[in-house]
Amino acid sequence: MEIHGTRFGVLEFKDEEVIILNEGLLGFPMSRRFLLFPYGQGSSFFWLQSVDEPEIAFIVINPFDFFEDMEFVIQDDDALAIGSPSGEDVEIFTLVTIPEGKPEDMRTNLAGPVVVNTANRMGRQILIKEYSPRQLLIPQELRQGYVQEREADNRRFGRQEARRRTRRDSPPQKIAAAG
Repeated sequence: MEIHGTRFGVLEFKDEEVIILNEGLLGFPMSRRFLLFPYGQGSSFFWLQSVDEPEIAFIVINPFDFFEDMEFVIQDDDALAIGSPSGEDVEIFTLVTIPEGKPEDMRTNLAGPVVVNTANRMGRQILIKEYSPRQLLIPQELRQGYVQEREADNRRFGRQEARRRTRRDSPPQKIAAAG
Protein backbone atom coordinates (compact mmCIF):
# COMPACT_ATOMS: atom_id res chain seq x y z
CA MET A 1 0.00 0.00 0.00
CA GLU A 2 1.04 3.61 -0.24
CA ILE A 3 -0.01 7.06 0.86
CA HIS A 4 0.80 10.38 -0.74
CA GLY A 5 1.73 12.72 2.08
CA THR A 6 2.54 16.41 2.04
CA ARG A 7 5.66 16.03 4.17
CA PHE A 8 7.29 12.81 2.92
CA GLY A 9 5.82 12.33 -0.54
CA VAL A 10 4.90 8.74 -1.34
CA LEU A 11 5.27 6.29 1.54
CA GLU A 12 5.00 2.59 0.81
CA PHE A 13 4.00 0.28 3.63
CA LYS A 14 2.51 -3.09 4.45
CA ASP A 15 -0.78 -3.57 6.32
CA GLU A 16 1.06 -5.19 9.23
CA GLU A 17 3.09 -1.99 9.77
CA VAL A 18 -0.01 0.10 10.52
CA ILE A 19 -0.80 1.05 14.11
CA ILE A 20 -4.55 1.25 14.74
CA LEU A 21 -5.85 3.84 17.22
CA ASN A 22 -9.61 3.15 17.18
CA GLU A 23 -10.38 6.40 19.00
CA GLY A 24 -7.80 8.49 17.16
CA LEU A 25 -5.72 11.07 18.99
CA LEU A 26 -7.08 13.92 21.07
CA GLY A 27 -8.15 16.57 18.55
CA PHE A 28 -7.64 14.23 15.57
CA PRO A 29 -10.50 11.70 15.74
CA MET A 30 -10.49 11.00 11.98
CA SER A 31 -6.89 9.75 12.00
CA ARG A 32 -7.02 6.20 13.26
CA ARG A 33 -4.31 4.46 11.26
CA PHE A 34 -0.68 5.47 11.62
CA LEU A 35 2.83 4.56 10.54
CA LEU A 36 5.73 4.95 12.94
CA PHE A 37 9.24 5.45 11.59
CA PRO A 38 12.50 7.03 12.80
CA TYR A 39 13.04 10.76 12.38
CA GLY A 40 16.60 9.96 11.36
CA GLN A 41 19.24 7.33 11.78
CA GLY A 42 20.17 6.96 15.46
CA SER A 43 17.58 9.56 16.52
CA SER A 44 15.44 9.33 19.66
CA PHE A 45 12.66 11.03 17.70
CA PHE A 46 10.11 9.30 15.46
CA TRP A 47 7.40 10.31 13.02
CA LEU A 48 3.83 9.18 13.65
CA GLN A 49 2.30 9.62 10.19
CA SER A 50 -1.46 9.42 9.69
CA VAL A 51 -2.52 7.04 6.93
CA ASP A 52 -6.07 8.39 6.97
CA GLU A 53 -5.07 12.06 6.71
CA PRO A 54 -1.67 12.19 4.95
CA GLU A 55 -1.19 15.87 5.80
CA ILE A 56 -1.01 14.98 9.50
CA ALA A 57 2.26 13.80 11.05
CA PHE A 58 3.50 14.11 14.60
CA ILE A 59 6.97 13.98 16.10
CA VAL A 60 7.00 11.50 18.97
CA ILE A 61 9.51 10.07 21.42
CA ASN A 62 9.82 7.12 23.69
CA PRO A 63 9.59 9.08 26.98
CA PHE A 64 11.85 6.59 28.78
CA ASP A 65 14.74 7.77 26.59
CA PHE A 66 14.42 11.18 28.28
CA PHE A 67 12.86 10.39 31.67
CA GLU A 68 14.39 7.15 32.93
CA ASP A 69 12.65 7.08 36.31
CA MET A 70 9.16 7.58 34.90
CA GLU A 71 6.42 4.99 35.41
CA PHE A 72 3.15 4.63 33.53
CA VAL A 73 0.30 2.58 34.92
CA ILE A 74 -2.05 1.35 32.22
CA GLN A 75 -5.62 1.01 33.51
CA ASP A 76 -7.52 -2.23 32.85
CA ASP A 77 -9.96 -0.67 30.37
CA ASP A 78 -7.04 0.82 28.38
CA ALA A 79 -5.22 -2.53 28.37
CA LEU A 80 -8.42 -4.26 27.27
CA ALA A 81 -8.91 -1.75 24.44
CA ILE A 82 -5.52 -2.65 22.94
CA GLY A 83 -5.79 -6.41 23.46
CA SER A 84 -4.39 -6.89 26.98
CA PRO A 85 -0.71 -6.99 26.09
CA SER A 86 1.96 -8.46 28.30
CA GLY A 87 4.53 -5.98 29.61
CA GLU A 88 7.11 -6.77 26.93
CA ASP A 89 4.54 -6.21 24.14
CA VAL A 90 3.96 -2.56 25.03
CA GLU A 91 5.57 0.53 23.52
CA ILE A 92 4.79 4.02 24.75
CA PHE A 93 5.21 7.24 22.78
CA THR A 94 4.51 10.84 23.62
CA LEU A 95 3.82 13.66 21.17
CA VAL A 96 6.39 16.45 20.90
CA THR A 97 5.87 20.12 20.08
CA ILE A 98 8.77 22.26 18.89
CA PRO A 99 8.12 26.02 18.86
CA GLU A 100 9.32 27.61 15.64
CA GLY A 101 12.75 29.15 16.11
CA LYS A 102 13.03 27.94 19.72
CA PRO A 103 13.93 24.24 19.67
CA GLU A 104 15.28 24.55 23.21
CA ASP A 105 11.63 25.00 24.31
CA MET A 106 10.47 21.67 22.86
CA ARG A 107 7.98 19.87 25.05
CA THR A 108 6.28 16.50 25.21
CA ASN A 109 2.83 15.48 26.38
CA LEU A 110 3.47 13.05 29.23
CA ALA A 111 -0.17 13.33 30.33
CA GLY A 112 -1.43 11.84 27.05
CA PRO A 113 0.92 9.04 25.98
CA VAL A 114 0.11 6.67 23.14
CA VAL A 115 0.30 3.05 24.27
CA VAL A 116 0.78 0.41 21.56
CA ASN A 117 0.43 -3.34 21.80
CA THR A 118 3.30 -4.43 19.51
CA ALA A 119 1.83 -7.94 19.12
CA ASN A 120 -1.37 -6.78 17.39
CA ARG A 121 -0.46 -3.12 16.51
CA MET A 122 -3.48 -1.77 18.43
CA GLY A 123 -2.94 1.46 20.31
CA ARG A 124 -4.69 4.04 22.40
CA GLN A 125 -3.95 7.49 23.74
CA ILE A 126 -4.42 7.34 27.49
CA LEU A 127 -4.67 10.06 30.13
CA ILE A 128 -2.32 10.21 33.10
CA LYS A 129 -3.10 13.05 35.50
CA GLU A 130 0.18 12.78 37.40
CA TYR A 131 2.25 14.07 34.49
CA SER A 132 2.42 17.33 32.55
CA PRO A 133 0.98 17.76 29.06
CA ARG A 134 3.79 20.29 28.40
CA GLN A 135 6.93 18.71 29.90
CA LEU A 136 10.18 20.35 28.78
CA LEU A 137 12.54 17.93 27.03
CA ILE A 138 15.73 19.89 27.56
CA PRO A 139 16.35 20.34 31.30
CA GLN A 140 16.68 23.91 32.53
CA GLU A 141 20.37 23.44 33.43
CA LEU A 142 21.18 22.41 29.84
CA ARG A 143 18.96 24.97 28.09
CA GLN A 144 21.19 27.98 28.78
CA GLY A 145 24.22 26.26 27.26
CA TYR A 146 22.18 25.25 24.24
CA VAL A 147 20.83 28.78 23.74
CA GLN A 148 24.34 30.28 24.01
CA GLU A 149 25.69 27.77 21.50
CA ARG A 150 22.84 28.52 19.08
CA GLU A 151 23.40 32.27 19.43
CA ALA A 152 27.13 31.82 18.75
CA ASP A 153 26.26 29.79 15.64
CA ASN A 154 23.87 32.54 14.52
CA ARG A 155 26.54 35.20 15.00
CA ARG A 156 29.06 33.09 13.09
CA PHE A 157 26.53 32.41 10.34
CA GLY A 158 25.60 36.11 10.25
CA ARG A 159 29.25 37.11 9.71
CA GLN A 160 29.67 34.51 6.98
CA GLU A 161 26.48 35.69 5.27
CA ALA A 162 27.66 39.32 5.48
CA ARG A 163 30.97 38.34 3.85
CA ARG A 164 29.13 36.44 1.11
CA ARG A 165 26.88 39.42 0.48
CA THR A 166 29.87 41.78 0.31
CA ARG A 167 31.65 39.54 -2.19
CA ARG A 168 28.47 39.07 -4.22
CA ASP A 169 27.71 42.81 -4.31
CA SER A 170 31.28 43.85 -5.17
CA PRO A 171 32.02 44.72 -8.79
CA PRO A 172 33.90 42.00 -10.63
CA GLN A 173 37.66 42.21 -10.39
CA LYS A 174 39.53 42.99 -13.59
CA ILE A 175 42.53 40.79 -14.12
CA ALA A 176 45.17 41.99 -16.53
CA ALA A 177 46.96 39.35 -18.51
CA ALA A 178 50.69 39.26 -17.98
CA GLY A 179 52.75 39.86 -20.93
